[in-house]
Amino acid sequence: MKCPQCSQEMIAGQTHIGGGTASFLFSGSLSLANLTFKAPGWSNHILQETSDVWPAHYCDQCGTLTLETTRVGLSTLEK
Repeated sequence: MKCPQCSQEMIAGQTHIGGGTASFLFSGSLSLANLTFKAPGWSNHILQETSDVWPAHYCDQCGTLTLETTRVGLSTLEK
């Protein structure tokens, strides 16, 4: 898939929302979680922490969501 912003090929993977350190420490009394991205051959990388706010676009027709973070160069962490 091409990036709608810069036209570069995007990396296919999966995201999930998982508990951060604070949610573990407080045993659910605070609902804090991180949005994490995982691609084949990659480790889990945090894209968004609970307190982060990033620009996003959502397509109500097809359900596509784009999220613009400042976390770039994550692929270099795998080399």
